[in-house]
Amino acid sequence: MKFKQLFTCCALLAAAPAMAAITLSDAKVREMPPGVPNTAAYLTLHNHDAATALTGASCDIAGKTEIHTMLTENGMMKMRRIERIELPAGQSVTLAEGGDHLMLLQLTQQPLAGQQVNCTLTFANGDKVDVSLPVVDMKSAGHEHHHHH
Repeated sequence: MKFKQLFTCCALLAAAPAMAAITLSDAKVREMPPGVPNTAAYLTLHNHDAATALTGASCDIAGKTEIHTMLTENGMMKMRRIERIELPAGQSVTLAEGGDHLMLLQLTQQPLAGQQVNCTLTFANGDKVDVSLPVVDMKSAGHEHHHHH
């Protein structure tokens, strides 16, 4: 009888969906005016597993997607490409305006508020996470920061 109970328990555990190692929230892609060839994506990554790093991304409306950061040089804010964003075990990291973010370069179509952008995020541990990010009009949401590249 114990074997049958153990087998049932194991079968239930195997059938239960595993919690994703990395989840995200507060995701959005900035709507840009017509003719602007680039935009930015912001999100919060929640790492529920061992430490890893975001090492890349690709988005369906961009010829190239890069990880960028903002820094101050000689009193001027500048944007720079970086290779990775560390994701400590059990912690969350926010990619936001004025800091680390994803740059969607060489847009193949203009992202409009209300649409979705499909992206694949790549991590140092080999995981790939497919996400759908909503496009938002950040100007009407109270964000006036211009993010041209």
